[in-house]
Amino acid sequence: MSLGLQDRRDVSFLVRDVLKVDRLFETAQFEGQSWETFEMIMDSALKQAEALLPTNVDGDREGLKFEAGAVTTPESFKAAYKSFCEGGWIGLTEPEDLGGFNLPKSLAVLPQSALIGANVAFYILPGLGHGAADLIAHAGTKQQIKRYVPKLLSGEWGGTMCLTEASAGSDVGALRATAKQQPDGTWHITGTKIFISWGEHDLSQNIVYPVLARVEGDPAGTRGISLFLVNKYQLDEKGRLGARNGVVCTGIEHKMGIHASPTCTLAFGEDAPAVGELIGEQRKGLAAMFKMMNTARIAVGLQALGVAEAAYRYAHQYALDRVQGVAPKDMRDPQAKSCAIIKHPDVRRMLMDMRGYVEGVRALLSYASLQQDLVAAGQEPERNEAMAGLLTPLCKGYASEVCYQAVSDSILVLGGHGYLSDHPLEQNLRDMVIARLYEGTTGIQALDLVARKLGLAKGASLKDLLGRMSETIAEAKAEGLAELAGVMEKTRDSLGLVAMKLGEGFAKGDVDGVFLQATPMLMLTGDAVLSWLHLMMAVAAKRVEKRAVFHDNKIATAQHFIINAAGRIGGRVKAMLANDKAAMEMKFEGEDEV
Repeated sequence: MSLGLQDRRDVSFLVRDVLKVDRLFETAQFEGQSWETFEMIMDSALKQAEALLPTNVDGDREGLKFEAGAVTTPESFKAAYKSFCEGGWIGLTEPEDLGGFNLPKSLAVLPQSALIGANVAFYILPGLGHGAADLIAHAGTKQQIKRYVPKLLSGEWGGTMCLTEASAGSDVGALRATAKQQPDGTWHITGTKIFISWGEHDLSQNIVYPVLARVEGDPAGTRGISLFLVNKYQLDEKGRLGARNGVVCTGIEHKMGIHASPTCTLAFGEDAPAVGELIGEQRKGLAAMFKMMNTARIAVGLQALGVAEAAYRYAHQYALDRVQGVAPKDMRDPQAKSCAIIKHPDVRRMLMDMRGYVEGVRALLSYASLQQDLVAAGQEPERNEAMAGLLTPLCKGYASEVCYQAVSDSILVLGGHGYLSDHPLEQNLRDMVIARLYEGTTGIQALDLVARKLGLAKGASLKDLLGRMSETIAEAKAEGLAELAGVMEKTRDSLGLVAMKLGEGFAKGDVDGVFLQATPMLMLTGDAVLSWLHLMMAVAAKRVEKRAVFHDNKIATAQHFIINAAGRIGGRVKAMLANDKAAMEMKFEGEDEV
């Protein structure tokens, strides 16, 4: 048998039986969508993923070529990109009048994660194109939407995002890029941006660069930042491509992973004017760009899930095929035959750990996306938008951390063979590292959660989350899952307690103390949320009239995750409540010199 790249049974169970996404089909926003459409899209996605899979190793080993400002991508990417665009995969969630399928985001994340699992370096390009289209659709004029969005969603034009500068890093307000308006109403952009994914390549006719810059004379800091659209080629009044614009790739980075995804340094206006146009209001650029950044953060969570599931399923298949040693229960029998390593307890433990993270993160991303779908459908928009905002740091920060752990464990299942390039897992691990870094490191996501999301509106979203957990706990008790429900109750209470203590720390002005606990709080919250979602899935499995092994496995996976997460949470709570300040009191060598 072949386990493939994704568990279709789990996908269907999650969206049908657990999240009941079909309630969206009854709304005006998603009228016309159906399970039949979704299943057809999933079938096509898995076929596309299988076709894309061979380009993953090709891209990693062939890499990129950079010469005279031009980036040449791996040869196998050409046909793959053409096929990908023809399949309409970039515009899955976008309105039909813009060339999309208007698929609910809670459903779209599932085919997307399978495609990402096939080749994450490749998928970053169409993912960025979608993000740029989404940004323009949100902040652009009708003319800009008409000009840019269809071409970005078709893949005819590529997109990226240009925020980071060498002197600013995560401090976006310290950027130095400038914009000066011209008599004809256009803008000339000057400055250098670094770490620009797919900022130069040979796969699309044009590249659209949303660029953050400061108009000369506008205030310092984030309040003075505006957003501009710059094209690789200048556009005439009808939107047709003309002469090369003044944006040049001056180099690409040599990285640990995603070798086939060019990470570029871009110079704007260095040798020729970089002509651009304002998008949105002047001095409101960061707010507009956050739309794309939040989309990108969910996309990073999808990257983490796609790669982790591919690694888990490869390790699972290997454990079925690899025969070594005898089962522990037969160790004293000299006539015992060797068995597949999946019979060994420690291998089973690692597979269960990986499975819990993969299925839990899938549920997290679908649930968070469902909140966005409910907002779009006009269903309790304020409440559900706030919940989506609360979960976003988990979708990026927590998901990237635990999926990295899952990929690391997949190598352990293979033992020394997992370390070899004969198998894809060492590449999976290298490709996974970036998910913990870009679109805001795990630490940045933790600060967002602790400093902004948990206390927003006097903790209304956190209270809502705890309330939703309580509803699931009550349902679990009613379905005969009282023991697991009891463990979940303690997890819920621990989350509420630590959140309260951090709030008290803020009130006392102990900012350092609170920020020291930000990342532990992110991980604690993520473990609590995944425990809740696993309990939700166990409840749904118990309610199935004709239960199969699959449903029993859902309950077993929930049990394993919830109990082990409770152990991690208990340790974190004790450490966090101790309010250890040693890291701030430490005198690091050389610190006084900087």
